[in-house]
Amino acid sequence: MTDDPWEEIVVSPEASEISARRIPDAGSTAWALYWGVDAQRHCLLILQVGSGHRKSQRLPRLRGLSVEASPTEGGSGERVIIRLTDREQREVFHRFCVDVVEATRVARSAGEAIERFLARTWRWHRLLRSGQDGRLSEEEQKGLIGELRVIERCLLEVIDARDAVEGWTGPMGAPKDFEIGMVGIEAKARSPQRAEVRISSVDQLDSAGMTRLFLNVIEVGAAFDDSATAVTVTDLAMRVRSRIESLDMSAAIVFDERLAATGFDWEDDYSDRRWSIGDEVLYEVADGFPRLTPSMVPAAVDDVRYTITMAGCESFRVAQAALAEAITGDTDGP
Repeated sequence: MTDDPWEEIVVSPEASEISARRIPDAGSTAWALYWGVDAQRHCLLILQVGSGHRKSQRLPRLRGLSVEASPTEGGSGERVIIRLTDREQREVFHRFCVDVVEATRVARSAGEAIERFLARTWRWHRLLRSGQDGRLSEEEQKGLIGELRVIERCLLEVIDARDAVEGWTGPMGAPKDFEIGMVGIEAKARSPQRAEVRISSVDQLDSAGMTRLFLNVIEVGAAFDDSATAVTVTDLAMRVRSRIESLDMSAAIVFDERLAATGFDWEDDYSDRRWSIGDEVLYEVADGFPRLTPSMVPAAVDDVRYTITMAGCESFRVAQAALAEAITGDTDGP
């Protein structure tokens, strides 16, 4: 790759056109990566895939960049375009694009290319939101622990490792943390001192389009001693990964991609923050559950966040067997 791959691309005179050149050794007959520029000379990175591989994930929103999806000419495929809108960040954008290209070029299919392309973009999204050292914040660590525990405790017990990992859709921008077929799971971590959880959007507990939806709440608090049960987020990630790897090596590779999309990096040191994991409670989000959904919110209202108390959810509490039955259809449990 050159120091500036956009420098020699000739801008199209048509305002709606994009000029692009294919990136060597990054693609196949089903997908390809391109450097591009638009009529306003914005720098672009483009992933183009053939028909039947339309992306379904929510796209990240990054400061100084736009991420958009559009059909190719003739509608035979789809493009995902990352566009630099802040021209002063061109050097940083180049580093970002190189990272995305390197993560994507090893994909073996168009579907995997989309997943890697968006996973790496989400990773940058979360890194840019993190603290100065680039690590996950304490709240993000707790949230990740909650999601990892769902994989470990709820999913790997009842379905294949690959299905469990591919069902972890939250890191890819989906509104639910997990979507297993038509069953959704939202994972939340709460502090021992607070008998409530924060819901960050009206989509999280919206069961539209799903047969069943569950809320898994785990108690995660700071560990102030050297208790043998205390863990770092790295400890738990490694434990879950080791189990997945023992079951299916290909699933472990997907797990690494999803983990990276959360902003977690194996190279980061989290030994300064150990966590104690307490009670885990599962609720089924059914009629009457205390929640807000998109249909309840006026169109002009945006970015809705709210809190629900655990006491208000108690009548919706269910056993883990209910989730296993919903996922597998096995009424006798796992």
